[in-house]
Amino acid sequence: MHSFGATVLQCLALATAGYCQKPSQLAKRAPAAPAPVSWLELGRKDIQPHLVRGFHPSEGPWRWTEQVFAVSLAPLVTSEEVYLELNFGLAEIHMKEWGLATLSARVNGKEIGSETYTKNGQYTFLKRVPRETLGSGKVTVEFALDKSARPDGPSGRQLGLVAASTGFKINEHTETFRQEQARRAREGYQEILRNRKLKLDLARQNELMKLFHELDVWKHLWFQGVEIIKNPLDLWMMQQIIYEVRPDFIIETGTWKGGSALYWAHTLHGLGMEHARVLTVDIQDQTQAARAYPLWNRYVQFFHGSSTDAQVVSRIAEMVKGKRVLVTLDSDHTMNHVLNELRLYSPLVSPGSYLVTEDTHMDSVTYPGYAGPTAAVNRFLAEPAGKLFERDLAREAMVMTFNPGGWLRRKR
Repeated sequence: MHSFGATVLQCLALATAGYCQKPSQLAKRAPAAPAPVSWLELGRKDIQPHLVRGFHPSEGPWRWTEQVFAVSLAPLVTSEEVYLELNFGLAEIHMKEWGLATLSARVNGKEIGSETYTKNGQYTFLKRVPRETLGSGKVTVEFALDKSARPDGPSGRQLGLVAASTGFKINEHTETFRQEQARRAREGYQEILRNRKLKLDLARQNELMKLFHELDVWKHLWFQGVEIIKNPLDLWMMQQIIYEVRPDFIIETGTWKGGSALYWAHTLHGLGMEHARVLTVDIQDQTQAARAYPLWNRYVQFFHGSSTDAQVVSRIAEMVKGKRVLVTLDSDHTMNHVLNELRLYSPLVSPGSYLVTEDTHMDSVTYPGYAGPTAAVNRFLAEPAGKLFERDLAREAMVMTFNPGGWLRRKR
């Protein structure tokens, strides 16, 4: 996962100690006309044709700007509101001198907003762009600081801020939106711990889950010789759910080596559910070892493709229509992907069964600044389709789950 914070902090560490190494010459512009883009990672050298003015050469994943700097972008083609985002840093050595600094932005010559900063650090500048301002052709975006520095004297380089990335985004893809969802995920996680009503206090519950994750034992597990990346206590809880629900189909996104699908197959076989099937989806086929087992061939059907591909979802939906269905989501753990999965697969879950969203501990326990599965679950439960589901905290009775708040039971 790319971290904007790490990108900017790398530069700010250098800037605080003095200044980044002075480049010998400016990069040359490419002779060919650049392909239109709406988002720029500013440290990349191949985006030079999109830099209109005010940028110094790349120094890794970022670059210094002058006091005024501008880029050329393509407008987003969308019916949603569009936002301009700039991810940047202000160096401590500058802010000590300036006291405060104001950054403003213009889109096609029209000012869309400004922000004032009083200390050094990393920031996200985010402003809504009126649709009429964008137009249909190339868009010139200009940023301006009200102050600048010349550390090498009057004839030296003019320095403004440390720029990492900029461009147009819809709200759900902005850094500010991600940070807000991460904050809500952390708050929601604390509420889940309180609602468990266990004898352990919240701090000890959180510590246990974090320590269990840091043991890394779950990275070195095999089920009958096939690798499986799961929390063993969650596997125990899943077999209990399978016993209670007696699903005709278990839908799994994120097959990997097939260890968990094989585990589901053995559980179904142990219950004498010869008619039941496991439908598992992954963009890669790494199931060679699992396929050597007779129960895989009897119970498991593998779908090679994206879990959110319309054709894959349609095929699965047709197969499970009118049946008892249990779903477990364990593929791409970014917020938008998980939310899309929740929306696509929730209609397939039968009343009384479960929509298990795995690894919600990522943005609640282990990476609290990340917006992932927990943020997706929070958003889903606030939607009309999510109102059909409730968190079943009884599934977290063993405390050390990787799915806090992710055991979603469909109401009858």
